[in-house]
Parts: sequence; structure tokens; C-alpha cells
Amino acid sequence: MSIDLNVGCTEDEVHPLRAVVLGAYAGAKARGWPFLSDVLEKALRGTREEERGVVTGAVHALVRYDRLLAFVSRSDDPGVRLDALFALARPDSPRAREADARLATVEDARERLGIRYSLPDWLVAVVGDEALLARMNETAPRVARVNTLKTTREACLSALREEGVGAHPTGRAAHGIVFEGRRSPFGTKAFARGDFEMQDEASQLVAELVAPPPRSFVVDVCAGAGGKTLALAAELAGKGKVLALDSSKNKLAELRRRARRAGASNVQAAIADLRDGLVELGAPAARVLVDVPCSGLGAIRRNPEARWRLRREDLERLGKDQERLANAAAGLVGENGRLVYATCSFLPQEGERVVESFLAQNREFALMTARDVMGRARTEGIATPDGAYLRTWQAGGGGDASMDGFFAAVLRRTPRAASADGRQREGD
Repeated sequence: MSIDLNVGCTEDEVHPLRAVVLGAYAGAKARGWPFLSDVLEKALRGTREEERGVVTGAVHALVRYDRLLAFVSRSDDPGVRLDALFALARPDSPRAREADARLATVEDARERLGIRYSLPDWLVAVVGDEALLARMNETAPRVARVNTLKTTREACLSALREEGVGAHPTGRAAHGIVFEGRRSPFGTKAFARGDFEMQDEASQLVAELVAPPPRSFVVDVCAGAGGKTLALAAELAGKGKVLALDSSKNKLAELRRRARRAGASNVQAAIADLRDGLVELGAPAARVLVDVPCSGLGAIRRNPEARWRLRREDLERLGKDQERLANAAAGLVGENGRLVYATCSFLPQEGERVVESFLAQNREFALMTARDVMGRARTEGIATPDGAYLRTWQAGGGGDASMDGFFAAVLRRTPRAASADGRQREGD
């Protein structure tokens, strides 16, 4: 099996931007792999619109294939690695054939896969499925959610076409669109009006899975900058209330700014960390979404540096935090309400195992299947075989590669039942 690279740009396109590309790549590596989006934001200052997609594609490829390029080039020099990148990307090039032959001599299977897919050996062992390893190196589509508080999907697509931006509807999310070509949508009038928000299709489906009743009270526990918060506000048609909680003041400031642009007047944001204690809401919530901090492996195509920043011990720490947050969030759910647990990861230890532990500790909750909430047709292929959980990436190449690798489960608080002496008790 030959080495297959996703570069996203050509050597001729990169040539005049070579210094910018190499500077961003070298800077990211020297700083221990910070968020690449932050590195690129600085590197792209002063570049033209048509150049930004080229720089982003080349830097992402250098970061993504860092281990493979070190193996092939035998050099730490960024320029040598960039040349090796494009040599490998050419079909049937002597450099690619040589790399394949050298790779075949690596005796340890885990190491061989780690080099081929440019991942740490420990992560190869944890993922344990070559089809998923390959998917982690694919190019993610650019997807947005149309803001139905201001427009419709059809009207938004039409407005974008008038501005010269091509896009088409997503296959599953009710309000999603996929951008075509490289042009950034952020400079459009449609974006300035708040007609859409960048949000992956899987993330949109998680918000739809919450399915808030009309005019209800919804809590987004780990809201971050508010992508799902704004989706929930739109699901409620601007009615009811969405309370966004997060421990980061900066993220909530960004959320408030985005909410103003989106016209989401039913959103309220507050600093809180449920790991520090239960938050007093004043009233129980009909729906609570807990999109827990995780490895982020489901979005690794967008954030290729995560493979070099993440450590095996992080998974154990994250798992404990995920359980604590899910258990704490349960206290915010009203009777017959639902807790939706979600994570941008395809690892079972961040998904099913956390939910199973939660149900063992919270007997007043019962699992509702994703299939029952969203329907068989919409979950076909992106839910577990029994329909219980939303799982957009699956072993053996299953799931849907057009979206990120998310997991989600719906947990319903069962109504209080009367005991034999007439008192109320929780659950069964």
C-alpha cells in the first residue's frame, strides 16, 4: 500500500509564499504545537484573500505529516521537508517509491503505521483501526450552519452565490451548507449580517439531538465560544432561554459577540465550572447539553497539531473530568428532562464508557436512543448498529467522512414514582 498524502495545494502555488509557510510551520513546532489556528491568524496578516487557502493547506500538511517527512527527508530543516512533501505527493515519483520501500523494512507494525500515517505510536495503539488512522489525515470540508433566526438555507445559498461564493446543502443537518473552493466566507456580507456560523455538520447534529421543546429552558454546560449554544437558540426560534456556562471569560466574551451578530436574544452567558460545584439555576432545565472537554481527535483533520500535543496520560485525566462533568450536569436536569452527553472524539473511552459509568451511578436516568430522537433515516450509518448512540466515525471506515468524529448520547431523567407507602422515590 503506497503512501497517500492530502496536501490541498500545489508546489507552484506555494513557491511565492514559501517563506510564510515555513515560518508558520517552524514557529508552531518551536512553540510545542500551540493551536494552529492561532499561529495561522498571525502568519496570514498581510496576505491576499487568494493566498490564505494556499498557506493554510501547506502548513497543515507540514504539521500533519511531520513524522513521515522526518523519516523520508532525514532532515530537521523545514525547507527540506517542504520539498519532500511535494515530492511524495507526485504520483509514482521516485521519492515516493523509495519511501515505500524504506517503510516496508520497518519491522514493528505499530511503528510502521505510525510513520505511514504520521502519528505517535501510542496513538496508533489506542485507535487500533487502520481505516480510522487514514481518515484522520483526510481534508475536512468547510461547513456552516445557516442562522434561521435571520434567513433560510435557500436564501443564504442564493446570497452567497451573488457574492461569488459557491456552497451546497449538507446531507443530514437540517440547516447546514458546505463551502466550495478556497475563498473565505468571512469577508462576505452574508457573514457580516449573521446569516451563518461556521460549524461542522456533526456538531450541528448534536444540537439537533438536544431537541429542545418550544420555549423551554436549555443549559449548555461547556459552551466554549458558543457554536452549539447559537444552534440551540435557533432551534428554539429565539424563544425560551439558553444559558451558556463556561469557565473561560474570553470564550464567553466571544460567545456574546457572536450571539449579538446572530440576533440570538434568548442567550445568556455565565462563568461557571461544574467541577467546582453545582450551579444554582433557579429552575430545572428541560435539556442540558454537556459537550465535555476531550482529546479532540474527532476534529484532528482541522487541528492536525493535536496529534503532537496530546499525550496518553491526557486521556486518563480527560476521562475523569468527563465523568465528573456528566455527573454534575445531571443535577441541572428537571424531571422528564434530558441530558445530552457529547464529545468530539471517536474513542470509546471518551464515549460509551463514560455513559455506561454515568448510568451505573445515576439510576434515575435512562438511555434514549439517538434513533428514537432523530429517526432511523437520519441516523442510518452515523449511529451505533443498535441505534443507541450517535457515532459519526466508526471502525473499518464506517460512519460519514464528510463530518467530524463526534459521539453523543441522550439520557432522560425518569419521572418520580410512588413507593408503597405513598412517598416519592427517584427512578425505578
